[in-house]
Amino acid sequence: MAAPSGTNTISIRLPADICHSSRELAKRRGISLSALVQESLKAAVDEEEDQRFYDSFTLLGQDMEMSDVEYALPAQREVMLGGDSQE
Repeated sequence: MAAPSGTNTISIRLPADICHSSRELAKRRGISLSALVQESLKAAVDEEEDQRFYDSFTLLGQDMEMSDVEYALPAQREVMLGGDSQE
């Protein structure tokens, strides 16, 4: 899925202590609070996506019949060697 272009402005409510700590962290990193929030949200989204892929591949790997890729080896060999590699 292609990422939407542009940016959106949102308002969020944070407890005072989290807001203060976040501002201090952003200041130490030399970035804006907005950039810190963007980085944090991106990391959370990426982590969730990675977990979904991991879970999907784990389920696939549990069914040995469905995870058999031996049939594709000749085609992979042909692609890697750049031509017909029939033996």
